Amino acid sequence: MSEAQQKTGDIEDVLKTLDRVQSEYRKQAPGQAAAYDRLRQESREPDVHNDPGFRTRIAYAVQDVERLLGPTLEKEHPLRAEMTERAAHYPGLNEPVVAAMMRETHRLQQPEVNAIRTLASELVEGRQDPDHPDIAHTIENLRATVFPEPGHQPAPGHDHAAGSAHDEKGQPDKTRGMASPGEGAPPGPEQSASSQPGQTHTMDPQKDFQEKQTGSAKDAPESRSTMDGNGTTENAAANTREMNAAARDQEDVKVIRGGGFARLAEAIASRIDSQPASPASSWMEKAVDFSTRLHNARDEKSLEATERLGKQAVEALRDLMERPASSIMAAISDAGKGDPDGVAGVLSEMKAGGRYADLHSQFVTEKQNNQAFAAQLENVTSRLEAYGKGREAAEATGQRMGMSGSVTQRFTQIDAEIGRTAAEVPGKKEGASALEDMSEKVREMMHKAVTAVTDFMTRMHPGPTASPAP
Repeated sequence: MSEAQQKTGDIEDVLKTLDRVQSEYRKQAPGQAAAYDRLRQESREPDVHNDPGFRTRIAYAVQDVERLLGPTLEKEHPLRAEMTERAAHYPGLNEPVVAAMMRETHRLQQPEVNAIRTLASELVEGRQDPDHPDIAHTIENLRATVFPEPGHQPAPGHDHAAGSAHDEKGQPDKTRGMASPGEGAPPGPEQSASSQPGQTHTMDPQKDFQEKQTGSAKDAPESRSTMDGNGTTENAAANTREMNAAARDQEDVKVIRGGGFARLAEAIASRIDSQPASPASSWMEKAVDFSTRLHNARDEKSLEATERLGKQAVEALRDLMERPASSIMAAISDAGKGDPDGVAGVLSEMKAGGRYADLHSQFVTEKQNNQAFAAQLENVTSRLEAYGKGREAAEATGQRMGMSGSVTQRFTQIDAEIGRTAAEVPGKKEGASALEDMSEKVREMMHKAVTAVTDFMTRMHPGPTASPAP
């Protein structure tokens, strides 16, 4: 099996691994699970498994599932390293601070991750300017959440985990890391941890949150009697001062923020500590939308290429019919005028033992001895074959996009002209036309187009005996 085929099989195996946990995942995060369903549906498109953007979105899905359910993809899986690497990056992202935050998504909670990926997608697609004050403030606010400043000292008696952005009551800690934009890359995870001796640090946000809740309970009024009397009053006063300062800072932040994207980030930050029942999946929605636009752009280019092939086929047919390099075409046309079935009847009998066997002999002789005529026929054959393949692909594209009617209408004129003209050109086989050399599916499309155009022309220009249009 080739390397490309092996990769395709591996990525499908990753998807199957995620499929096995979707039942539980859907119970705990229905919004994320619904986004995964759309990703899974997209996985059935041809060649998408080798698309870097698609593989990156699968890596995000693996990280999100494992964030909620724990290890899911085996460490020994051949794509474990790739999934881990891709989950820490956003394709095309050049903003260093946001890129640094992407590398930390493995240790963050889902709302934080959603906010970072959404911001990354906005920047990559060029819909947001990192130098705009509103976006710069949003980036800095997220940076302060992901990378608390090393100089910040937590209040005595409380355990602050590295990278945690929550206060003692599980609320977003707005008092940390409010540095000015443009101060360089954020500190690494090892720098963000408090260096106070005797404190315990963890990289697990869930465990950290539980430990903070326990610490908060220790400071509650009903628990103070169990504390050391020497520090109770001082600790309570420190807690009160810190909470008041956090409230004032939060109010100041709300006044400063203005743009819609910043307000979105603020709303997400206010719920960082509590994973919602249906978490926002805007990052994946945007990624899916971005991927859809890319696919649509490729589909449009494919349809345009098919249109060009159709026009080339029409030109080749016109050249053969209007400027034939042999008089045999005129002889076939004249014979058709006296045949009840027209030229189609003549072509069907242009074979050994048929009523027009002599025309068949002349046609074969001309192809063998008249190079110009043979070149014309070869040009027609190759152009029709190329258009036939493109036309089938275009029909499949229309069905996949849910736009079958629009695609059919787009090619009706070309299909009709090719169908009408190719039916009057001898094909590669005896007793058959060039139209019959095409696939049955394409012939059916041609027949429908010819009928549609004929009916339309009849309604637009009814003859003396034509029935009025309905």
